[in-house]
Amino acid sequence: MITAPTQIKKVWITTFEYAGIKKVGGLGEAIKNLSIALGNLGYEVTVIMPSHGVELGQPLENVICSGVRVGEDRWHYPYKIGFNSLNINDKVRVVLVRGLDSRTSTILEDPYVYGRVEEKACLLCRSLVCLAEYLGFPDIIHSNDWHSALAAITLKIYAEHKGLALPYLHQIHLPGSPKFSWHYVSPEWCGVPTDMHRIWRVCCHRLEYTYDLWRSVDGNLEAFAILEADAVATVSRSMVNELLSKYGDWIREKTCFIYNSTDWSLKEVIDYALSNYRELDRAKLRWVLVKELLTKYKSIGRLTEGDALVLSTGRLTPQKGFEYLLRSFKRVPDGLRLIILGIPVGDSGYENYIYQLVQDLDERAALITDKINQQTYKLLHYVANAFVVPSIYEPFGIVAIEAMAVGTPVVVSNVGGLSEIVEDLRLKENGCGIKVQPGNELELSEAIQNLSYLTLFSETGRGIEYITYEYLRQLIHERKSLGHLVRENCVNHVERNFRIQNTVEHVLKCYELSRKMAYFRAIT
Repeated sequence: MITAPTQIKKVWITTFEYAGIKKVGGLGEAIKNLSIALGNLGYEVTVIMPSHGVELGQPLENVICSGVRVGEDRWHYPYKIGFNSLNINDKVRVVLVRGLDSRTSTILEDPYVYGRVEEKACLLCRSLVCLAEYLGFPDIIHSNDWHSALAAITLKIYAEHKGLALPYLHQIHLPGSPKFSWHYVSPEWCGVPTDMHRIWRVCCHRLEYTYDLWRSVDGNLEAFAILEADAVATVSRSMVNELLSKYGDWIREKTCFIYNSTDWSLKEVIDYALSNYRELDRAKLRWVLVKELLTKYKSIGRLTEGDALVLSTGRLTPQKGFEYLLRSFKRVPDGLRLIILGIPVGDSGYENYIYQLVQDLDERAALITDKINQQTYKLLHYVANAFVVPSIYEPFGIVAIEAMAVGTPVVVSNVGGLSEIVEDLRLKENGCGIKVQPGNELELSEAIQNLSYLTLFSETGRGIEYITYEYLRQLIHERKSLGHLVRENCVNHVERNFRIQNTVEHVLKCYELSRKMAYFRAIT
C-alpha cells in the first residue's frame, strides 16, 4: 500500500547555494528568497546543501551518516557525514552537510562551491536518506539543477520503498549536465536504490528498474532527473519549450515555470544616495560615482566623463556576449561611456580577448572585475542611462530585472527568458527596453544609442539628434519627459511581475502539480 501527501506543509529544498552562506550566482539569492517567503506563509522549510567549508549553526546531535563506498577500482572508501543546523527564522532552517573524517571533509568542505561537484552531489544522496530517518519524510522534495537532483531522486525512490509517494519537483535554472557511468549512481557509490519504482509514461505510471532508466538516458543526469521527477520546473516559458524540444513532448503534462524575482528596491537606492551623496539627480550623481568607483577599484581600460553611461554585468563567458557589446560600441557616438562589471570564471582565452576589446575603446570603456560594495553596485545601476544584456543564450536574465527595479531601461538579446521579461518600448506604450537579435552588432549599437540618449534628453535636454528610431522621435517631441516615463515603466513592470510573491505563486502551483502526480503514482 502506497500513500501520498494530501497537502504540502514540510518542504525540503536541495541546493548547492544559499545567499548569506555560500553562493556563486543568482541561484543562492533565489533559494534564500523563496525559502523565507514560504516560511512567512507558514510552510516548514529545510534547505539542505554541502557546507563548502562554512562553519555555521549547531551540530545535529546523534545524526551521523557513515559507511563504505566501493569504487570502480573495487577499493573500499569509508565516509562519515555530519550535519549542522542553522535557523534562518522559526520556519526556515538550513542544514549544512559536512565531513566528520578527513576524506569526507576534503570533499564536502571544499570552499569552491562547484569544486569536487560530482562527489559532493554523490555524498548528498546518502545524507538525505540519513536525515529522513532522523527527521521523518517531508511532504515534497525540491531539487535545483543537476548538482542536487541525484540526492532528491535517491530520497524519492527510498520513500516509495517505504510506502510513500513523495512528491518530487526538479527545477532547472541552467540547463545541461555531465554524463556518468552506472557505477557512479549505483548503491556501491552514490547509493541510489536499484529496485523497481513507478515512472510516469503518459498513459500511466509503470514499474521500472533504476538501471534501465539510467541506460535509457545514456547516463545524462539532467535527463534522468526529468524522468524521475513528478514535475519539472524551469525559469521561463521558453525554457519549457526547450525541454520539450530536447526531451520530447511527452513531458509537457508535468512541466511548469517559475519566474525569478528580485528584492532590489528603488527606495533603498534613493535612501542610500541621499544619505551618502545628498543627491538624487542621476545626471549630477553619475560621474561623481563613476570617478569614485574607478579610483577605489582596479579597472582595465580608461574612462573619461561623457554624455551618457551604459552598464553591463555578468560572468565573463561567451554565453554572455560581451564581445558583441564591445564591438558594437565602436559604432555608437563618442559621447557614450561603458562600464562592465565582470566576473572571471577562469576562461583565460576569452577573458584576455575581452580585455583587449576594452582597451581598444580608449577612454570610453572600463572593465572592473573586483567585487564592489553592494550598495554602490545598486547605485551604479540607478545612475546608468541604459543597461545591456547582450547574451547569446539566457534562461531567464535576473540582471535585467534588477536594473529595471531601480528604474534603468534595458537593451537585451531577444532570446530565452529575456524575450519574455522585457516589453519593447517600440511596440508597447508601457515598454521598458529594446530587444535585439543576439550577436547583431548593428542592431545592438542602434538600440544602445537610442535608449541612452532617450534617458539623457529627459534629464538634460541634450542628445535628441542621436535618437534615430522614428517612433521614439515622434514620441519624445510630444513628451519631453519620455525617458522618465520609461524609467517609471521599468519599476512598475518589476513590481507587477517579478517580486517574491509572484515567484511563490508559481512555486506553489508547481508543488501542487508535483503532489497530484505523486498521488497518481500512489494509486497506480
